[in-house]
Amino acid sequence: MDIPSKLENLSFARSMLRELARRTDAADEKLLTYLIEMASAEADDRIEALSQGQASRERF
Repeated sequence: MDIPSKLENLSFARSMLRELARRTDAADEKLLTYLIEMASAEADDRIEALSQGQASRERF
């Protein structure tokens, strides 16, 4: 059984959060949309940090 990596899990979560944000925005749920967008931004930051960490490990 293939176990997803942390990066894959974060990418999946980010994708789902973006879809949720689109749907809550369409429903005119401003606060909920904002909170989901903040969670999506956090996922982006964590993905970036992981990606940079992997790139620096590959150099050495």
